[in-house]
Amino acid sequence: MRRSLAGCTLEKNRHCNDAAFVMAEHNFGLDPVAWLAAIVEQSDDAIISKDLNGVVTSWNIGAEQIFGYKAAEMVGQSILKLIPPDRHAEEAFILERMKKGERIKQHDTVRRRKDGTLVDVSLTVSPILVDGKIVGVSKIARDITARKQAQLAQTLLLRELNHRTKNLLAVADAIVRQTSKSSSPEELVDRISRRLHALSVSQDLMIDSEWRGADISNIIQWQLASIIDDHASRIKLSGPLCTLSPRTAQALGLAIFELATNALKFGSLSAKNGTVQIVWSIGDHAGKREFHMTWQELGGPSVAPPRYSGFGSTIIERMIARSLLGSAKVTYAPAGLIWELVAPESALIETSGFSAV
Repeated sequence: MRRSLAGCTLEKNRHCNDAAFVMAEHNFGLDPVAWLAAIVEQSDDAIISKDLNGVVTSWNIGAEQIFGYKAAEMVGQSILKLIPPDRHAEEAFILERMKKGERIKQHDTVRRRKDGTLVDVSLTVSPILVDGKIVGVSKIARDITARKQAQLAQTLLLRELNHRTKNLLAVADAIVRQTSKSSSPEELVDRISRRLHALSVSQDLMIDSEWRGADISNIIQWQLASIIDDHASRIKLSGPLCTLSPRTAQALGLAIFELATNALKFGSLSAKNGTVQIVWSIGDHAGKREFHMTWQELGGPSVAPPRYSGFGSTIIERMIARSLLGSAKVTYAPAGLIWELVAPESALIETSGFSAV
């Protein structure tokens, strides 16, 4: 070390003496004090000693690496040089504990480097005794920046998981409530089950993309694959690469599921040669960037507006429109159903959340 191990000499500390000899003898008869000094000096942790006034008396390489100061810059200086002003009271508390002969096994705190940046450290502090008298303080400081960052990341992930779980449950609750209003008892379970399955498909896609969002073509294909075996030959997609936020993807996924289910039962996909064309684009409209999507059915039976609007109609019109801050319209044209969605481009990434009403 830069200076001798405080309190650890053969003459002054019998316990340290005995321990040092045991270690040194085990390592081929090396000098015990030199052996201990080498261990301290080469440690990655900051190992520091100071007197009872907080003046640094020794400083190892680990301390240089963590705090940026050389030994010559710190030995003889107050330890307060490392402590942010708003934490100076910590030092008074530590010194008071040391004077009583108490130890501090772990204290997570913040210290200041030479360049002014702050570093998270975990301290272990012990009094130094010589002939039964407390003469100084030994302190080990470990850089816990990586641990703190991992804890912060974990906290953020848990908060995000909590938020997404609540959002998912809210959507599921809306699906159950709204479906029950427009379904007979015989159809209720099946309809709820299918819609929840569509919701789970969107969740699987988000997990597959690590919650970074998803491309529109993937959203559509994942939903179609879950209910239509030959969707690739009957449903044509056309549009640019466009990534949607998780919430927007969830809303669009449910809308596509409802449109496809309706087409299979009553629309073009119920006919042998019926097809669907899905086209989307982003462009300037009236000085604003807008997203346009069209679902157009061809080759199916004649269509007419339903006698009453169920929850499926709510999903493909009101719900998707509110979720994307835009508008949705269904046209029952002679050649087949046409669904049109218009929304500001910004809504693809920043949405108001999934609206269930």
